[in-house]
Amino acid sequence: MAEPAAGSSSPDLVAALWRYRWAVVLAGIAGAVLGFLIFLKLPETFESATRLMVESDQPAILDSATGDLVGGVPSIEILESQLFSDRVVSMAFQDPRMVPFHEQFLGNPGEFIKMSRESLELESEITDVRSAQSLVAVLRFQHTDPELAEAAVKSFSDALQKFFNERHRSSRGDLLRLISVAIEQLHPKMSELERQYRDFRRDAPLVWNTDGSAINPHRERQLFLVGRRSEMVEQMRQKAILLASVESIAKQTEDPRIALNVIGQLFNIRLALPYDSDKIAQHLESEDDQLMQLQIDQQLIPLMIERNKMVSEFGAEHPTVRQLDKELSMMKEELGRIVREQVARIMTIREENAIEISDPKVEARSAIDAILMASKAEVQLVEDQIGQLEKQIEEEKQEAIKLAKFEQDDAGMLREIERNHELMSQLEEQMARVSLTEEGGGTRVIELTAPSMAYLISPIIYKCLGIGVFLGLAMGSGLAILLEKNANTFRDPEEIQELLGAPVLTHVPFFKARPKRIKQGEEDPYKDLDTSLAVLHHPSSVAAEAVRSMRTALFFDLAGIQGGKVVQVTSPLPGDGKTTVAGNLAVSIAQSGKRVLAIDCDLRRPQLTDNFAMQDQLGLTNVLNGECDPSDASHQTPVATLRIMPSGPIPANPAEALTLPEMGELLEMLREQYDYVVVDTPPLLVVTDPSITASMVDGVVLTIRVRRKSKPNARESVNILRTVGARILGIAINNSDESGSSDGYKGYGYYRYGRYTNRYHRRKKGTYYRRNGRSSAEPIVIEGRQFGAPRGPVAAKVSRGDE
Repeated sequence: MAEPAAGSSSPDLVAALWRYRWAVVLAGIAGAVLGFLIFLKLPETFESATRLMVESDQPAILDSATGDLVGGVPSIEILESQLFSDRVVSMAFQDPRMVPFHEQFLGNPGEFIKMSRESLELESEITDVRSAQSLVAVLRFQHTDPELAEAAVKSFSDALQKFFNERHRSSRGDLLRLISVAIEQLHPKMSELERQYRDFRRDAPLVWNTDGSAINPHRERQLFLVGRRSEMVEQMRQKAILLASVESIAKQTEDPRIALNVIGQLFNIRLALPYDSDKIAQHLESEDDQLMQLQIDQQLIPLMIERNKMVSEFGAEHPTVRQLDKELSMMKEELGRIVREQVARIMTIREENAIEISDPKVEARSAIDAILMASKAEVQLVEDQIGQLEKQIEEEKQEAIKLAKFEQDDAGMLREIERNHELMSQLEEQMARVSLTEEGGGTRVIELTAPSMAYLISPIIYKCLGIGVFLGLAMGSGLAILLEKNANTFRDPEEIQELLGAPVLTHVPFFKARPKRIKQGEEDPYKDLDTSLAVLHHPSSVAAEAVRSMRTALFFDLAGIQGGKVVQVTSPLPGDGKTTVAGNLAVSIAQSGKRVLAIDCDLRRPQLTDNFAMQDQLGLTNVLNGECDPSDASHQTPVATLRIMPSGPIPANPAEALTLPEMGELLEMLREQYDYVVVDTPPLLVVTDPSITASMVDGVVLTIRVRRKSKPNARESVNILRTVGARILGIAINNSDESGSSDGYKGYGYYRYGRYTNRYHRRKKGTYYRRNGRSSAEPIVIEGRQFGAPRGPVAAKVSRGDE
């Protein structure tokens, strides 16, 4: 068997893009069309530019006090602020080149300034402007009107040069005045903002802490109430637990006095148990002198114990024993008298003290009920408090929401004040730096290149198309990768072996069943057999060679199994070609000189029976039903050493038929008569029949046709086989060339040649049953019997009808 080509199990990106190239191409075309539509919709924008050099007479000097650089050219931000200053913009607007465009702006410089801020750009060509004594900047102006773009660049360039060159000697003063003007304009704004903020703090229903941060009092109250509610919930939970414990103790304990004691320990308190009558009597006796005397008299009773000891030692007639008996008789009379006097005295004491003895259990039960009532009242009280808290929390929440707008206003006003403070600090810092420069220094602007002719910068058709195509190709590639991941198909043999844990026995290429050409005068012995048996009709074909390679691999695999003779061929789904593989495998093994029996165990759609034209012959169901012997159901084929056992009549309960003990006994008997037995069974994922026979055979060959969604089907099939304890000999890939061309499966290169490449074989689709030439299917019910039992009334019967 050919070795699989080396490759990675991960999806090949290039191969996936090639397989789904239609998605990539369509997405690219769609992106190009979208880019073209955008190109048509975007307005044309023109740009004119010039290069200016800004020089300073004073070099940059490091200030040892502040660590800042002093002198040199102004920062690009200062240059931009000067460029958009009222004076420079007015000078540019009044330039003769801009006069024809005054009507466009209604003669209002403000509109021109607004448009210039959006269209004009000054960009430095160097990064470290602060340390330079000169810099080169590019002045650009973009507009839909090319004439306006050229005129604006020229006017702004001349205005900026005039602004600096006219004041070359007094640039320091002008800069200071500019900064001063900015500071003067900023001061009233800051004062107004601070005044508004003071009025806001005075009128807003907020409070401010010592740090000046605004606090929403209702939110603070809400948070406090939420915390209080959490405490009350925990308190209620504890009280509910105590209440449940008290109720449980009261229900489970029969004696309420014991329950009351346990409850007291649970609450960690000491509960006084009610006295019973004996304890009250003892208490009263301890308080009365006469009763105390009676108790002393009772101590003479131990003489009875002494008398019993004497009897056991000396006998009842001993003088000492007789003397003790006299004393005991006297003591009994005295004890009776004592008891009577004691009872009388107790009654007298009770009457004198008006003591009412109640039942202690009743009092204990009353105490427990009082505790339960108090506990329930506490739980209810806490629940009511929690309800009130939730109501207060909701009210505070609504009030806090009302004040949220004031919080936002406070934050916005603080941010605005902070921004103005930062701007003021920057201006003051800049003023301090300019003040350190010498009076004689100055800055001037020189135009290095003349303003260019306005040229089109947007939209550019090749840019729009390029971006559209790029985005389309990217989306198409993503779609291709998504389709590749969702295909759930195999791409190479290594992936099959790694996922299923079984070797690939062979790749059977697509074989178009054609009848064998017979020379005139010759007779074809295989004319009645199906043309899908390539090993017989086309023995020199690539498909036949693939079957023979699988036969060789199976010989080696079965040789390592004790008594390995029975091979089952199945597949995940119909259409995978398991019957074709089984028939060709049986023929191929028989051609090697082995005695082979092929059994059609597909009792629902017996295709193997049809391939060998044995529809009306006795078969497997006849043997299982006891109608014939296995030898009578095994029929000779044109191949000398090959016999076929067809399915026989189709039963209504094929799964039950295969579970009969006779099926296992039949396979054991056939092991003795044949070298190899090939069993063709239905697909695994359609019916349960193949999983039944898989536990009886020596090995299973799983036939797979690589197509979409074949990966989960193959994995589920292998799991079913392993669940029943079947031995998987290997995988037979059927129609590998067709799968490779359609789904990207890369099989062994040995089979990818010849006239079978890129051919598609389509079988007629149908439901999974066999009609046997009748107008309707007639199911045959098989009743189980012991294999080999005598035929007769007791034997199993084959009857037609429903199961």
